Amino acid sequence: MNEITPGFAATLARDVYKIVDSSSLASAIRQLDFDYKGSFAFNQQNLLKGKTGGPGIIKCRTAFGFTLIGQGHLKGHAFILFRGTKFLADWLTNLNAGVSSSACGYPVHDGFNTTFNTMKPKLQAFMNYARSQNIHSVHCIGHSLGGAVATVCAEWIAKSYSTPYLYTFGSPRVGLMGFANSCTQRLGQQRIFRAYHRTDIVPFVPSWPFIHTPDKGRDYYLPSPGIIPWKTYHSMDRYIQSVQNRSWKAIGSRPNTHSNGAIENWLKQNTVVAFTLSNIEWLNDAIVYVLKKCVNKVGWGISNTFGSALTLMDKMAYILKKGIDLAQSISTSVVHLLNKMMLMLGYSQNTVYAMEYTHAIIRRLFMRLQYRLMNHANQALSQVLVKGQNI
Repeated sequence: MNEITPGFAATLARDVYKIVDSSSLASAIRQLDFDYKGSFAFNQQNLLKGKTGGPGIIKCRTAFGFTLIGQGHLKGHAFILFRGTKFLADWLTNLNAGVSSSACGYPVHDGFNTTFNTMKPKLQAFMNYARSQNIHSVHCIGHSLGGAVATVCAEWIAKSYSTPYLYTFGSPRVGLMGFANSCTQRLGQQRIFRAYHRTDIVPFVPSWPFIHTPDKGRDYYLPSPGIIPWKTYHSMDRYIQSVQNRSWKAIGSRPNTHSNGAIENWLKQNTVVAFTLSNIEWLNDAIVYVLKKCVNKVGWGISNTFGSALTLMDKMAYILKKGIDLAQSISTSVVHLLNKMMLMLGYSQNTVYAMEYTHAIIRRLFMRLQYRLMNHANQALSQVLVKGQNI
């Protein structure tokens, strides 16, 4: 294995922000070139330029990262760095985020995919050049939105070139089940390093039915205090503090999903459910689990199910309503899930157990849960993320 250390990956993910934090791009490049002399050569030629903006609107072209060939002790390594952006808040709080096809044809968040595609010509030229330089290891690195774009990029590199390493810090969810599964299989679990703080809200959004990459195996979980989001725990400075001078093995990892049996037991519990990050995580796994049961029962492909023009909220409501009409084993799981959603929203138990679920009611539940989660996200993101410099 030729992975880099957590501290080095985190430092690169932080330092790429200098292209927007400095007074000018020229001064940022001079500073980075000085800081990393002997490891990389930063210049205008290896600057990544991408377009980003709010949902459905391209706002501006900005400096977005770097493509780098390692020197000295990093000879044979190539690095692709992506920064985050303030516009992530716009995308993550869009209750009906659109999807488009990744390099391998699977549904991913359209905002992340569009930003990646604006940089793709530069990345193609870089990867072709890297082939001529006897590069044996490619590293895709990013924080926040940068982590999401790095994930889309890593899947594309694995399909078109060679198998890269992927390092993300506080990344949002990128794609649906098909994408997460494809990306995990192509890269291999051992090449994916997804680090996140317990109370960083960004890894919890966008919510259902988006899921994280890797979709199986283990993630690099960093404890942080409390059970509610802390905006400071999304910052790269905090991530560097959490991983500095530690190996990936020392950080440790934990399973990135709950087992099916544990989810079933959680769904059957008829107790009040607080709206905490832990329960949001349980609920996301439960929704994915029940959706899979429903689509598998009728023989749908989960990626195709979410590929039409309907909104994601409409599609999930349709699938779950269909699940209620299926076999008892499926119907029971769906009703338990919807009951749990109502309890998390503060409905009384008498109201919950008297409810008859229609497509409209199910859709309304999803929208109300999304709205509440996105309010948390907005509060946490408003003072952490950065604007881009137009170029």
